[in-house]
Amino acid sequence: MALQQVVLMICGGMHPPSYTGQMLATIAQDEVLQLSSVVCAPHGSLEVLSPFALRQTLAAHINSIKTGVTLAGPALEAEPPALVLWAFSAGCVGAAALATYWQRQRGPVLALFMVDGWGVPRDPEVPTYRLSHDATTHYTSRWLGAGDVDFYADPAVPHLTLWRQPQAVAGWAVEKGKPSERLTAADFLCRRSRAAIHRYSTSC
Repeated sequence: MALQQVVLMICGGMHPPSYTGQMLATIAQDEVLQLSSVVCAPHGSLEVLSPFALRQTLAAHINSIKTGVTLAGPALEAEPPALVLWAFSAGCVGAAALATYWQRQRGPVLALFMVDGWGVPRDPEVPTYRLSHDATTHYTSRWLGAGDVDFYADPAVPHLTLWRQPQAVAGWAVEKGKPSERLTAADFLCRRSRAAIHRYSTSC
């Protein structure tokens, strides 16, 4: 399976686009994720709250690849691609709704990562992972549906640091029935994304 059939969509929050730079650098340094088709949602506007706006951004990106406008490699297949979503703060609102739509109407959602998506409920049919900037956010976010595996920073960091400097944020990966694992937020995002893509590619 060509990894161009997997779209990694980045949905930042209400902040300048430069704040997403380290997330894109993290992807660029990963041998698997850099081969996927990466698209960034609009930053710093109310569009991140709108699943319709995110669908338009995604559709434009997919169509550009199909017509060979970008240099992302071979054209995508006719069927909708599988999605991996990395979303932050307000961006989790639109991303969670997009994930539900895509899973039910278009194609598979391999993973939804909600980074400090406090107050945003999860869809139990979408593989979901929550990342939190401190233990309090981690535990209170679980009231609206814990992730399949979750991460929280320890020691705690400011809200924006979790998105702007994921390589520098250490913490714990928490999975029910298993020992907690010490790693960085960037490692958590990459490892879980790679695992989701691997499961999908081996099932095709």
